Parts: sequence; C-alpha cells; structure tokens
Amino acid sequence: MDHARGFVLSDAAPLATAPAPARLRPTLWLLVFAGPALRTSLLGCLLVAEPALGDAFTLSAETLAILVEGAIFGGLLAVFLIPPLVAKLGLLRVAFLAAALTVLCLLVSIAGGPFTSNDQRAVVGLFVAVGLLGFFVALLSPISQTLLNNATISDPTARHSLQSAWSAGQPAGFIVASLVGGALVESFGWWATLAVPLLFAFVSLLALLDRSIAHLADREPVDLKPSANDILWIVLALVAFEIWSTWGSLRSWLAPGVLVTLAVTIVFTLLAVNRTRQSPEPTVSPKPFASAGFGAATLILFIYQFPTTAEFEVLLLGELAHMSADEIGMRTAIGNVGQIAGTALAAALLLRHRAGLALIIGFILTIVGLSGYALYPWWNGFIFATVTRTIAGLGAGVLTPVLFVLALNRMPASLQIAAGTWLVLALIGGTEVGLATFDIVLELATKVAQSAFAGYVVVENAQLACSIATAILTAWLITRGSLPLATGPAAATRTPAHLP
Repeated sequence: MDHARGFVLSDAAPLATAPAPARLRPTLWLLVFAGPALRTSLLGCLLVAEPALGDAFTLSAETLAILVEGAIFGGLLAVFLIPPLVAKLGLLRVAFLAAALTVLCLLVSIAGGPFTSNDQRAVVGLFVAVGLLGFFVALLSPISQTLLNNATISDPTARHSLQSAWSAGQPAGFIVASLVGGALVESFGWWATLAVPLLFAFVSLLALLDRSIAHLADREPVDLKPSANDILWIVLALVAFEIWSTWGSLRSWLAPGVLVTLAVTIVFTLLAVNRTRQSPEPTVSPKPFASAGFGAATLILFIYQFPTTAEFEVLLLGELAHMSADEIGMRTAIGNVGQIAGTALAAALLLRHRAGLALIIGFILTIVGLSGYALYPWWNGFIFATVTRTIAGLGAGVLTPVLFVLALNRMPASLQIAAGTWLVLALIGGTEVGLATFDIVLELATKVAQSAFAGYVVVENAQLACSIATAILTAWLITRGSLPLATGPAAATRTPAHLP
C-alpha cells in the first residue's frame, strides 16, 4: 500500500506473493559494517592523535586542523570520483584496491612512525599520507552501500537489517578510534592509533575475497565516461570550499580574504552543478533524483547533519569549565553508543514497516537531546550532559538508516551506485556545511553580544531551531507526497515512480 499523501505511520499491507528472502553471507555483513567504520575510524584516530602529532612534527593547532581537513577533502573527492572509477575499473576492483592501498599506507605509516622526524620532508609526507588515506578509506563507504542495495534488491526486509548495520558502522568506527586509539597513543605514540583503521581495512579486504560479493558487484555494469572538464570543476569547487571553511574557522568568517574565497567557492560550485546538468555523462548522475522520494530524503538527510554536529556543545561545556576533557570524551563515546542502539531500533521499526513512526521517534529524540544542549548554561553536570548526548545519538541512529531506506526503495538497479554516492555526500557534506554555518553564527553572535559565552548559547538554540525546522520540513514533504513512506515488498518491486 503506497501512501501518496498524509503522514501515515505504516505501509504493512499484505501481498499475495512476496519475494524470497535474500541469503546474506557473513562476509557481506562484515563489509557493510566495516566500510563506513573505516572512514570514521581514521577521522577519530586523527583527532585523538592530534596532540601527539603536534609534538612529533612540531605542528601548531592551526596546522593540525588543516591536516584533518586534508583527510576530509580526500574523502569528498573520492566519493565524487567513485562512479567514473567504477566505470573504468569495475566496482569490485575499486573496492579491493581501496582496501589494499589503505592497508599498505597504514602499515608503512605504523612501521615508520617511531622513526619520523620533524623536518620539512616528514611534514610534507605526513600531509600526503593523510590525504591519500582520506581518499582510500572514503571509497568503501558508498561502495559497501551499493553492494548492500544489490544484495537486497528484491528483499526489503534484508535491506532494512543491512542498512542498519551500515549505519551502525559509522559511530562504531569513531567509538573504537576514540577509546582504543586513545589508549594506544598514550602507550606507544601517534602512529599506534592507526592500528584501529588498519583492523577495519583488513576486515574489508578479507570480506572482498568472497566470491559471492564479486557476484553482487558484477550485477549491474556501469558505462560512464565523464569529461576531464567535469572532474576539474568539481575538484576546483572542493578545493575552494576547503580553503574557505578552514581559513574561516581559523581566522574570521568576516575577513576580506575569507569572503572572497566564499564568493569563489559559490562560483565554482555553480559552474560544477551546471556542468553536471548539461553533461551527457556527468561524474555523478543526477538521475536518482527523478525517483520518487529520493530527492526529499536526501535533502532531509543533508540538512539534518547541520544541527547534530557535536563540536559546539563540546566547546560550550569547555567554556563553562565544569567538565574535564576526559569527561567530555566519555560523554561523546557513550553518545555514539546511543547512536548504535538507535540503528537497532530503526531496524526493528523498518522490519514492521513503520517508517513514519521511526521518523517521528527519531526527530523527537533529536529535539529532546538538542533541548538539553540548550540548557547547558544552567544545567551541565556530567550525568545530564551524557544523557542528553545519548538521546541525541539515539535520534540520529534511528533517522539515518530510515532515510537511506526511503531514498533507495524505488531506485532502479542501474542507478544504485549514483544514488548511494549522493547519500554519502549528503552525510559528509551536511556535516561540513553545518560546521561552517554554525561557526559563522557563533562568530556573529559573539561579536554582537561581546561575549563568547553568549555566542555559544545562541548557537545551541540555533541548532535546536534548525532541528525543529527540519522535522517540520519532513512532515510537509510527506504530506504533499514527495516522501512516500512505503517500505514493504511492494515498494521494492513496483516500477519506480517519478516526480513530475
């Protein structure tokens, strides 16, 4: 039963015949979990190793921030280039090369870490290695999403379970990097923390050796030959964005040079979008947006990342001087565990075809958690801060897999790679744009109020308002029929609907 209009909580209408359940091998579960966990574990390890890296290579805090941004830039570039890489080499070969090169880079870094110096060549080598690792680890996240979709094209029940495992991999990678990686840094050195992403890379590499996964990768060939100009404009737009966001966060968003860089970023982005729309073979096909529900779900997923970035409540807790760095780290790790629990709840609701109810629960939990953040100026004990972070994590854990499922249920097999690429870009890009947006709000509010404390208070309330607005937008899109809630077998087997 396809609910075209109205905020209906279930689509569990019985069917005369249902497709046979997909047989999911353990190796596919491992790859689906380890793929996204690999990317977040690298970022988590870089963050926990920042002080040690600063000491080992004599890097300032600003340089370390640029180093982390280098990994993010490599990841964004990788996601954009996945479709042409797959067209050239094949999905399985790209995945295998990404996992193998990640293992190789990490092994070399770990082996050479104890002997590195702080001379210029070593610093350049560090930046190159981090950029390459950011590129390689990001490839497996959307590729594992595509394999997930291919494996469950006729079995939405299996897709719901696998999608929840994929979504759980993201916070899991960061949790392991924060806890295990942090302990390894303290015991051995910055290089030891790389053992965490190395583990996830090894798991991915071993899973890719399974022949059944090779069969999934070859299910739908991709014929794509984007022009060099298409790729060039995307690279220029990404470079401009990274320069603007990094420069603005380190200096001032109102500085003349930063404003000029913002203008350049907008121009390059518009040119890249225009090239994508006009190109007969764009780098990332916009065709998935013609399938019913995909554009709405991707928009919600993108905007939802804005208020759920964790940096500003951490800064506020530090500003209040009521919580130590260790306590903030414990709070963040526990909150990420809450996100994993949220994915389990999402799986249970999706199995009962209650996507609408899952959206309601996810937004309520997110809004309650962000409301707690807004109370930190007056109520900021460790227990309260941990509970509110866990509640917000639960909300994110519920919403992310549900939005992925709603976006992909009507997607033709030929567009799975492009669709998965857009969704991962929404996750990464939404976080980056959200950080920049609220950092601008923080600077402006601080200048107007002449108080850093007041600036943080404004940001927390702005994040709460953004979350409420996103929930209202979601309800409106569902009511007008732009986001169908059907997740049962009928949604996966009918001919894909198209928006006018």
